[in-house]
Amino acid sequence: MNIEDLKTCYVFDEDGYFEGTHIAQPNPRNPGDWLFPPRSTNVAPAKIPPTCFYKIQDENSQESGWDEIPYPASAQDFLGIEIPHASRTARNELLRTLLRKYVAENPKLWREKQINDQKGSLVAITVEEIPQPTELELLAQKEAEVRSTRDYYLQLTDYLIVSDYPISEADKQQVVTYRQSLRDLPTTAGFPETITWPEPPTVAKA
Repeated sequence: MNIEDLKTCYVFDEDGYFEGTHIAQPNPRNPGDWLFPPRSTNVAPAKIPPTCFYKIQDENSQESGWDEIPYPASAQDFLGIEIPHASRTARNELLRTLLRKYVAENPKLWREKQINDQKGSLVAITVEEIPQPTELELLAQKEAEVRSTRDYYLQLTDYLIVSDYPISEADKQQVVTYRQSLRDLPTTAGFPETITWPEPPTVAKA
């Protein structure tokens, strides 16, 4: 068979997306006609290799063109897209790669979500936006962090106010004043965003 007896055609997967090239052969029963493989068209996508997804316009026409569909450019673009677990088409393999890439780039905002059937078997994957804390929740978190640090500093000086600890009354009073300043922090202006930590007395530093 001569090369001129062959014709390149362009095949698409079960979802209608371009998957690669194939060879059509002359129809021996109808000269001038071609035998096309299933799910194929005579029309080439705009670029090979593709720079986007190409979806067949008419699956029943061997002269059908293609619609251009851009690749997802972010995790957000995957919202509403479910990638079937059992499908291993070129498009779905690329979608899996891109989904996991975008999630890994911003794991605080996005995560991969598995979709299971009633038996618990994996059916598909998609993305899920991670709920972000509200301003009030962030403020409460900051307050808790500051209070935890404050409590740690208080613990560091607990031994200094034990009744039989050998310390002068003057030094002990400085410790008491310092500890009260720590306790008063939540009532100071700017708490918890702006904190001016009191300076520990010399005896505490020692």
